[in-house]
Amino acid sequence: MLHGVDLDVWPGELTVVLGANGSGKSTLLRCAVRLLDPDAGSVVLCGAELVGARGRELREARRKAAMVFQQVLLVRRRSAVENVAYGALGELPLHRSLSSRLFPAELGERAHASLARVGLADVAWKRADTLSGGQAQRVAIARALCQRAQLVLADEPVASLDPRAAEEVLVLLGEIARVEGLAALVVLHQPELAFRYADRILGIVRGEIVFDASPASLDEHRVAALYQGSET
Repeated sequence: MLHGVDLDVWPGELTVVLGANGSGKSTLLRCAVRLLDPDAGSVVLCGAELVGARGRELREARRKAAMVFQQVLLVRRRSAVENVAYGALGELPLHRSLSSRLFPAELGERAHASLARVGLADVAWKRADTLSGGQAQRVAIARALCQRAQLVLADEPVASLDPRAAEEVLVLLGEIARVEGLAALVVLHQPELAFRYADRILGIVRGEIVFDASPASLDEHRVAALYQGSET
């Protein structure tokens, strides 16, 4: 449950959301693309009002955002580059989206370029189920680039990764936000990573944003207070 959340996320920034389990972090991300309907208020995604949008209007608006989850949603039996290309299926007529063999050449080139951008050109034709956890998350980020998303929403994308892979993914998200001009809103459970890699940190307690600040202006005690009374 969220209460009175008023939030703008800007291109070129990596914004991290911190809070205890059940504080509303994931709900915030899902409301941002209307996977959950808010009870009141407005949700504007890249200039398009989502509340009240239906059908094609809603689908077109959602294409401007890409979701990256803790459990990476890849087609396991398909190659990395095919999974990246799937990010752009919304651009294709139905008959061309049914098989990767029918994809336009431009889409294949874009998918390969997106993989190269995340440092995975050498695994393009490896099956998704042979990739490491860190590689799979980078494929998911490449898919967002291929989709030409303007906003990346990542829900605990490094929770199941080892420390080195987690840092690589956060470095990549930050680079893409700043270099490609995307907005990135990332839920984390690791305050130390937020302090190292975020441009901006939001703290949520029981559905309310209690601070919105740069890492340099926060101290560890204020962040630790988010988790008081929580088991996390």
